[in-house]
Amino acid sequence: MSITYARLEWDDQGQPLSSTYNDVYFSRLSGLEETRYVFLQHNQLAERFAQLKAGECMVIGETGFGTGLNFLCTWQLFRQQAAHSSRLHFISVEKSPLQPTDLWQALSLWPELDDLTQQLLENADVCTICVNASNL
Repeated sequence: MSITYARLEWDDQGQPLSSTYNDVYFSRLSGLEETRYVFLQHNQLAERFAQLKAGECMVIGETGFGTGLNFLCTWQLFRQQAAHSSRLHFISVEKSPLQPTDLWQALSLWPELDDLTQQLLENADVCTICVNASNL
């Protein structure tokens, strides 16, 4: 089975645009704030992570991995709010994944996520991205 990678263009601010769908991957104003507001806050993830007891697991399913920004922000919040021995399973699918170099370029817009971005890319494989956040 072959993978059809996303075809990208980059705007003047370094943000990726889908050539296939003529669409942006995240808000041009602030993708990070958009993710925190729409994905984290509206799903009440801070509160839900804080309520996890030791050994409990939260499973999140998402369609459209895109640049992985939702994943990285979720992982960051989980590390801040959840009990140390709790686990996060984040399952996401993507029809047209980004090449690792494109993923790095897109996520480099947020230096505050560099450590998580690096770990994500170190665990990326050509066909799938599968990260067990409890082990990282």
